[in-house]
Amino acid sequence: MKTGRWLTGIGSIVLLLTGIGHGTRIVDLQKMIVDSGMQAPLDAILKACWLVFSVEMVALAVIAMVASWMAGGGRIVLICAATMIMNAALLLHFLRPSFPFYVSLTVAVFLLAGGWMQSKHAA
Repeated sequence: MKTGRWLTGIGSIVLLLTGIGHGTRIVDLQKMIVDSGMQAPLDAILKACWLVFSVEMVALAVIAMVASWMAGGGRIVLICAATMIMNAALLLHFLRPSFPFYVSLTVAVFLLAGGWMQSKHAA
């Protein structure tokens, strides 16, 4: 069970740092919006989606980490992994193979392995 927690912990830390880093890049996004001439309400929608995605990554990291320490929490970690798999699929579709896709996929693999090991141990 400890190995599952370690794997989930690694994935959660990567996801937490990615979410924080993503959120801080809002300044760069604002510059791109200005340079592109994007008008309201599209600019506000883009900024809101950007920040919501950042918060989702941070929240998912915390949920997975807390769940890895709960009895029966492996299922919750697996749900977090499924969320990351969907994120990776969307990133692959819209951005093709790129750094965000590979990070999402890596986190998904860590959460999937950690959640599976924890679920297997609990059964």
